[in-house]
Amino acid sequence: MKALLVLFLSFLSAPALAQLPERQVVLRDDLQSVFKEIGTDGTFVVLEQKRGRFTVVNGARHTKAYLPASTFKIANALIALETGVVKDADHPVFKWDGIKRDIEAWNKDHTLRTAFKASAVWVFQEIARQVTDTRMRVYVSQFGYGNRDIGGNEDSFWLDGKLRISALQEVEFLERVYIGKLPVNPKNTEILKDIMFMEKIGNATLRGKTGWIPSGDNKIGWFVGWVERGDETYIFALNLDPNEEKHVAARIPIAKALLTQLGALPKQ
Repeated sequence: MKALLVLFLSFLSAPALAQLPERQVVLRDDLQSVFKEIGTDGTFVVLEQKRGRFTVVNGARHTKAYLPASTFKIANALIALETGVVKDADHPVFKWDGIKRDIEAWNKDHTLRTAFKASAVWVFQEIARQVTDTRMRVYVSQFGYGNRDIGGNEDSFWLDGKLRISALQEVEFLERVYIGKLPVNPKNTEILKDIMFMEKIGNATLRGKTGWIPSGDNKIGWFVGWVERGDETYIFALNLDPNEEKHVAARIPIAKALLTQLGALPKQ
């Protein structure tokens, strides 16, 4: 299917990006086959940041909002740094409470860096409690994060509360992180970028975070982040319906395949 090129006026809510010019969107619904082939539905949005062009796979879904799950750890980590709950990526150490959890990597002491990599929920719950609900509300609003509603449990609203975000809004938020348009200390943004590092692929650097709610009415699978390659940065968000275990496992491979096809990652 031939891609449809249209003009797009960004409807970003954050004042920091209010003056961005009109942007292009390439609709690539023909690429939905990567989701259909494994028996699920999903969407993928990628922004070529300097070029100012969006590519959207499944235009009917890219503005539909879901719980952010562990992708909120990106915002949570930055808020932890800003509020002084953590000093840097490696201090303080969060002592394991001794409760055995299903994911073995969680059952030990963690720093912000290791907790982010392991996606250790209990650490970020402790961070949220130390940040406090009042300060969290202020930062989520200032960040323009999704619907900005952290109603629900103070330490799990991103998993079972009222917070919702779409794939497009994830990309918009990550762009604000990347270009330094959030009201935060640039040093803390650099720490966040460091802990988001996943791997080098040829001449490209991949940074990101997965998320997953495995069951219930709000189940969702996420992979968001960006690729730095040459003088361009490709900021992306993928979500899908995790109806089977293989769908959860497919989040990163599908995103990598699409990023490769769209020129963000080199062919291996």
